[in-house]
Amino acid sequence: MADPLIVVGIIAGALFLFLLRSRRSSSRRGLPLPPGPKPLPFLGNLLHIPQDYPWVKYREWAEQYGDVVGLQLPGGQLFVILHSQQAAIDLLDKRSATYSDRQKSLVIDLIGWGWNTPFLPYGEEWRRTRQASWRHFTPKVISKHHPLLLQEARRFLRLLKAEPHRLRELMEFSFAAIILKAMYGIEITPEEPKHVSLLHEALEATEGFMAGSFLVEHIPVLQYVPAWVPGAGFQKKFARWRRLITDVLNLPFADAKQAWLRGEGYQSAVHEMLEDISQADLSEEQVADEERVAKVGAANTYVAGADTTFSTLLSFFMAMAMYPEVQRKAQAELDAVVGPNRLPEHGDRESLPYVNAVCKEALRWQNVLPLGVVHRSMADDEYNGYFLPEGSLFLTNAWAILHDPKTFPNPDVFLPERYLKDGVPNPDTLDASDVVFGYGRRICLGRHLSDASLFINVASVLHVFKITPPLDANGKPKKVEAKMSSGFLSYPSGFECAIEPRSPSAEALLRE
Repeated sequence: MADPLIVVGIIAGALFLFLLRSRRSSSRRGLPLPPGPKPLPFLGNLLHIPQDYPWVKYREWAEQYGDVVGLQLPGGQLFVILHSQQAAIDLLDKRSATYSDRQKSLVIDLIGWGWNTPFLPYGEEWRRTRQASWRHFTPKVISKHHPLLLQEARRFLRLLKAEPHRLRELMEFSFAAIILKAMYGIEITPEEPKHVSLLHEALEATEGFMAGSFLVEHIPVLQYVPAWVPGAGFQKKFARWRRLITDVLNLPFADAKQAWLRGEGYQSAVHEMLEDISQADLSEEQVADEERVAKVGAANTYVAGADTTFSTLLSFFMAMAMYPEVQRKAQAELDAVVGPNRLPEHGDRESLPYVNAVCKEALRWQNVLPLGVVHRSMADDEYNGYFLPEGSLFLTNAWAILHDPKTFPNPDVFLPERYLKDGVPNPDTLDASDVVFGYGRRICLGRHLSDASLFINVASVLHVFKITPPLDANGKPKKVEAKMSSGFLSYPSGFECAIEPRSPSAEALLRE
C-alpha cells in the first residue's frame, strides 16, 4: 500500500501545478492544441505514457491523430511528439531560434547530469560548453584522427579473433578507447580498461532521461521524501548515479591535465584546450572557469560518443547474422576494391558504395536513440493550424520516422539497397544520419567522428570475418531475432552470433 505521505504529495503537487500552469485548450486566433489522447484531470496524459518502448505507442497515436501528437503533462504543459521528418525540420531546424531550449529537469539535476551540455537550457553556458567541443569535431579535424580510428579498428579485429564470445565487451572497450585518446590523450588496454567500467555504470542513469520514468519529475515535493519511506527507493538509486557521474566528469580530465603538465601524451582535444587557456591573459579565477568549461566539453563527448556508436555497430553484427546475402554483397565489393592483401582504409570509402549503404542502414534499422532529446519552445508559435504555447516540450520519434513504410518500404527488413540507385548513392532516400543525430542548433557535435568510426569498423570486420547465427546443441543454426532493449538508449538484446575469419588469407591480415 502506498505511503500516505506520498499520496498526499502527489495530489497536492498535481493540484498546485494544475492551478499554476493550466492552459486553455485553444488560444491565439482560436487555434486548437495538437490532438492526442484525452488527458485525465490534474495528471494529464502522464499515466498514458508507457514505460517500455514508448516510441511504439507514440506511433500508434500518430496513426490516429496525425504526425504532430499533443499530450498534456501534469499542470497542463503541452508535450508534442513529432512523427515526420518534415515536421521535425520545420520546427526544430528552420525555427531553431524558437525551439533550441531545454526543459529544466529535476531528475537530471538530482542524478547529477545537470552539467551535461545537451541538457543545458539555451544560453551562454550552453554556447560555451558546446563551443569547447565543436572545434575539435569538424570534418577537417576528424581526418586528423583517422590514424587513431584505424589503429583501434585493427586492435578490435585482433581482440575479436582471440575472443569472439566477448563481442559486446570488446566493442565497448574499443569505442571508449577512441574517445579517451582523442579527447583526453588517455591510452587504455584490455588488461587495464581505465574509466571504461565507470562510464558503463554511469550510463545506467540514462533511465532518468525517459519521459515519465520517475514521478518526482512531475511531483517535485517527492525529492524531500527520505529513502527509507516505501516508494522512495529512487533516492538510493539517484545517490549512486550522482557519485558515478561526478567521477565521469572529473577523473579522466584530471588524468589528462596531469599528463599535459608533464608534457606527455597524445595531442588530444583536452591538451589543446589547456594549452589555449595557458596562453591566454586570464586571471586565476578565469583560468579555473575556462578549465571547468573544457572539462564539461570533453565529458560531453566521452559520454555521448563511446556508447552510441557501440550500439549501432552491435546492430550491424545482428543484421549480418540475419541477412547473409547482404554480408556476401558487401564482402564481394571489398574483395574487388581492397583486395586480399591489405585491410580497408578511410581512403577506400568513396569506392565502396554498398558498404556505405550498410552503414546507413545500420543507423536506420535499429537506431540507438529512438526518441532523441526533448526540445523546449521559447515563444508562442503556430504550426499546421495548431497553437504551440511557449514552454511546450517537443520530442522527435526518430524510430517512427525511420520505420515509416511510406519512406522506407519494408522498414523492419535490413536492406542497404534502399540507399542505392544503379549502384550509386540514391539522393532521394532519406539519410538516417539526418534523423538520428538531431536537428538545428542541438545537432550532435560528434556525428562526423561517429560516422568515420562506424565506416572503418564495418568495412574492416566484413573484410576479415564471416558472421553467422550460433549453433545449437544439435549443430543447427539458431534463429537470430532483432530484439532491442527499451530505454533512452536502445541496444540489441539477447543477441548472439558466431564470428570466424573468412579465410586463411583474411586471418593472416591480422598478423601484419
